[in-house]
Amino acid sequence: MEIYGADISGIEGQSIRFTATKELERRGVTLLGLAQKVVREGFQRAAKAIETLEGDWSKILCNHGYTIQLNPAETPKTSSGLDLPIAIMLLQASILQNIESLSAEIEHLEKDVEKIGEKEGRERLKTELLEKIDSLVRQRELILKYRKHLAENKSKYLLIGTLDITTGRILTPEYGMFGMISSAKTGFDVIIPEESEAHGAVISKARKDIRVIKAADLQEVWNIVLGVTTPRKVSYDSKQIKRKRLTHYVPDLKAIDGVALAKRAMVVALAGGHNILLLGPPGQGKSMLAQAATKLLPNLSHDEMFEVNKIYSAKGELKGNEVILDRPFQEVTRVTEAALFGGGARPPLPGLVSLAHTGVLLFDEINLLPLGLIQGLRNTLNDRVQKIQRLNTIIEYPCNFIMIAAMNPCECGWYGHLVCPQCGRIFFSPIQECPEHPELKLQRKCICTNLKISRYRDTLTQPLLDRIDLKVFLSPYDKGQDIEYDYASSTVRRQIQAARDIQQKRYGGREFGNSNACVPDRSQFEKYTSPLDSNVKDFIEDTCRRLIDTKRKEVKLLLVSRTIADLDGASNIRIKDIKEAISLMGLEHPYFRGSF
Repeated sequence: MEIYGADISGIEGQSIRFTATKELERRGVTLLGLAQKVVREGFQRAAKAIETLEGDWSKILCNHGYTIQLNPAETPKTSSGLDLPIAIMLLQASILQNIESLSAEIEHLEKDVEKIGEKEGRERLKTELLEKIDSLVRQRELILKYRKHLAENKSKYLLIGTLDITTGRILTPEYGMFGMISSAKTGFDVIIPEESEAHGAVISKARKDIRVIKAADLQEVWNIVLGVTTPRKVSYDSKQIKRKRLTHYVPDLKAIDGVALAKRAMVVALAGGHNILLLGPPGQGKSMLAQAATKLLPNLSHDEMFEVNKIYSAKGELKGNEVILDRPFQEVTRVTEAALFGGGARPPLPGLVSLAHTGVLLFDEINLLPLGLIQGLRNTLNDRVQKIQRLNTIIEYPCNFIMIAAMNPCECGWYGHLVCPQCGRIFFSPIQECPEHPELKLQRKCICTNLKISRYRDTLTQPLLDRIDLKVFLSPYDKGQDIEYDYASSTVRRQIQAARDIQQKRYGGREFGNSNACVPDRSQFEKYTSPLDSNVKDFIEDTCRRLIDTKRKEVKLLLVSRTIADLDGASNIRIKDIKEAISLMGLEHPYFRGSF
């Protein structure tokens, strides 16, 4: 029989092999293998929980000392979920003590009883000795019985659980349960707390090479190990799974008034996995559109669901039978570096960039975030992995999210808007006249000077802007323009799913990812996409000469154009796809070119 526990490193579980020896010359327990305080305290919890078992275990434990080795020895152990394997190792080591020495002690006590005989005044001592002999005899019988059971058990167990000291009940450790269950190797029996059955069932449904067993308390686990009770396998029941919702209200796309250009841009962003910047007046729907995005994305794949639940479990945000089944939505407002990128605890915890993995991360008023956070985002957006440095190790958290950034275009927020001096009706450029008062010239609603607008725009660094593919203005006053977008979320979702299916077929299994936005450079783009027609090539070259100053932007133009073509089901990129990409990327917009 082999006993393993599990700890958490990043979002992944780390399997820990337990071995133990009995020490005749001393008392207490020594834990080897960089056991941190919570794990060292686990011995006390284990010892108290053992006292709740059937039989007189307290005497067995206090008679000797024990040394427990946790391998690998070089990595710190930090999870209270190691209580359960510690308890089982104590029980196993305690019954491996020398039967001969136990029998010799019984024989010695029996001789002491004979010496006392029927002497007057020694009845109390004699009674105590007889009680001790009886206890040791029962202990010897128990040990012989358990030795036989353990000798017949050839299983490998992964045990996970924090122990209640008064009842012996097995509790779920706060951090990393999902990842720890997943760390089981092929052929293992994984024993978990009964209250975590949903997590175990979700994992066992995907992994047929392990057996996941639920247990209520230490007594049940000990009986399973001894082979005297039938293990209770977890069962997948959708009714017992508690769906953890990360957003309380998700508006339908059709319910968001106006903002047609921004809606179209959002669809392109979600279809290709592109980052997007929304600019517009305060309170006009930027956050609503970002929230609607999570219901436009395809359902989580099985692998994605696994990874997302590992992240939230590592963060300690899955309680009981909670499971995340939807794509995450997270919002960044005014946060610390640790809250955004992770770390800041022992063990380190994932930050918002990881909690948004496979979903959407909204940066509201992104230009008002501290410059240090903005600079730190550059590597995160490039690598799609957040690395946290710790002594002698680097922990990696996945963070492949779609970034939706929102900001006012200027201090007053009304850049690009015009107002009729007669009726006060508001319009969004390029509309230049009021239908009711065409003879009057519309006035600027924005009260900011060109210098103020320029300074406000420049609060976003150029390196970050280069990593945002789409840049569009959002306004509920854009009605009457050429573009209209009045589709329900269900319709748009089918379009996005179809485009994603095309990309999955194109890039499926590639190391860089499965969406257009993940393609790292032009060589990879040309390797996996259809060759450009000669007229399209000429148009792109002309566009690059006029509007593009970096290779990064050139590749992004190709990728955004490819996404637009995918939404139409077109096999090749067309000139009209490039024209729309130019518009959605803001390449010709005066705001981004500095011509106010």
